Formats: sequence, C-alpha cells, structure tokens
Amino acid sequence: MKPTFHHRLVNSQYEDPCLFVRLLRERRAFLFDAGHIDRLSSGDLLKITDVFVTHMHIDHFVGFDTILRALLRRETPLKVYGPKDIIECVEGKLRGYTWNLIEEYPLKLEVFSITDREISHSSFYAENRFKRIDRDVAAFSGIVFQEPPFSVKAAVLSHGIPCLGFALEEEFHINIDKAALHSMGLPVGPWLSELKRMIRNQASSDTLLTINGREYPLSDLITVAMVTSGQKVSYITDISPDENNLNKVVELVRDSDTLYCEAYFLHGDLERAFERHHLTAKITGEIARKSKVKDLVLIHFSPKYFDNPDAIQTEAMGEYRTPQE
Repeated sequence: MKPTFHHRLVNSQYEDPCLFVRLLRERRAFLFDAGHIDRLSSGDLLKITDVFVTHMHIDHFVGFDTILRALLRRETPLKVYGPKDIIECVEGKLRGYTWNLIEEYPLKLEVFSITDREISHSSFYAENRFKRIDRDVAAFSGIVFQEPPFSVKAAVLSHGIPCLGFALEEEFHINIDKAALHSMGLPVGPWLSELKRMIRNQASSDTLLTINGREYPLSDLITVAMVTSGQKVSYITDISPDENNLNKVVELVRDSDTLYCEAYFLHGDLERAFERHHLTAKITGEIARKSKVKDLVLIHFSPKYFDNPDAIQTEAMGEYRTPQE
C-alpha cells in the first residue's frame, strides 16, 4: 500500500522541531511547526498549503517569514493554525514590513486561533496590504481542519503557555488493484483519481465515469479499488509532563502509525523537565506505549545531551517496548 502521507523531519533532533508532510499524487504539503526551515527547497515551500503551529516560541515560528516570502506570488491561499494569540503574532510579523507595492500580488493568508472553547479566524490579503480582517468565531470540537479524505485534530496543552498537539488522520485509504484493472482492460490514468473521489464522497452506484470515451457505472469499477484503514501521523512537542497534558496526548495520538514526540530531558532530570515544561524520554516512551502507536520518532533533544543521544533513545524505547501490565 502506498501511503498518502510522506512525512519527514526538516532538522536534526537537536535543532528546531519541524515536520514536513507531502500528500501522495498532489502538489500539496502540510508543515507542522515553522522554525528554521532553510533545508526545505523552494519546490517544497510552494507545496505548503497549511501550517500547524504548536506555539510561537522562536524555534517553532521564526520560519514564517521564509514561507511568506516564498508564497507572495502564489494564487493558492496559505492557512495557518495555532494556539491563542497566533492571529496577533502573524499580524505583528506582517506589520514588521512595508507593503506599498504588493496590491497586485495574489497571496491570501487565513489564520485560525484555537482555544479550549473556540476557533477564531482572521484574514490577511496582499491586495489590501495585509490589513487584518476578522471573521467568524466558531465552537472548537477538537477538529481544526477537515476535508475529504483527511482531518487534523488538535488538543490544547500547556508549555507554561497554551500549546497545541496535532494528529493528522486519513479516514480510509484507497489502493488500486492493478491485476483487477488489467483483467478489465482498463488503463492507468487520471480517471483513477476521480474514481477515488467518488468513493470518498459515497457517490451513487449508478454514477457514470468516462474512461477513454466510454462510460462506466461506478458499480462496475468498484472492484478495482481496495479500501483499507487510513493513515495517522501525530506530532507532539514542548509540553509540561503533568498528568492533564499526558492524558490529553494519549487520547489524541492513540493508534497512530507514526508519533513524532519530543524527548527533551532524561528522566533523571525530571525536576528540570517540570521547570522548563518539557517531557522526559521515559515519559515519551510511556505515552507511545499507552497510545499503542506503531512507530515512535523522537524529536527535540536538549543540547545538554549533545554528546550522548543514545541515552535518550535507549530510555524512550525501553519504556515504549515494555509489555503492557
């Protein structure tokens, strides 16, 4: 099965945490956190349609300017999701520049601020020099982004300040059975994307699809599609190791195919972890074990352990692989 989400870290475990997720067969990508992102190519940047920001510390948000500069002439809007005050932070960044020559530029920014209770929405358009336009405020139900066939859920956590955790989840996955395709004498082509769209939208079985000038009802084509469980990728960083946070995270990331999670301190430095509002490697491993994630990827190590990264890996993975009681 070819996965829908192709995900990779932008930086090393000792550098700014940042996750790049490209969508299969689409010129589109998601970015989780926007710290130092100079390793992303211009082609990568131009694919980004949605940025999910955990919080606005400089190592998670300094790359916003890089994205902005790369996308100024792009027609497709950029959506930014973040915790309380994300709208004010984006507005502040935009006010740091002079915009007297951009009225003909197409870029539109849609920014969403998430709290426990609501999502606030504001727009910033190049055509009016990025002046803030406040939109509707909606109730927050746990989902910050949704369009077939995937969604992004968020949990409001604490890093001494509000901080978000995210889970990107595919509702279900559709693969094409090449053998069935061949037996029906059907070609590979763009029509397969339309077939997948029809299945996701639960189109009627008599809906017609044109292939090389001939019409086929959906009921005749459904046998070439194999529907399986969807993919889930979660991203957690910079949270206090308190029970309320941990309970929320376990619920959010449960059954993830891949969990990217910080392991900032070793557990021997637990007191320091509480002071700095970060997880220890042992706690990260425990989260992954309790959540039954299939793969744990550790991120965001303290430079204190620069010469001993194996200790963090050993502590987290030892806890992760401990049998359930």
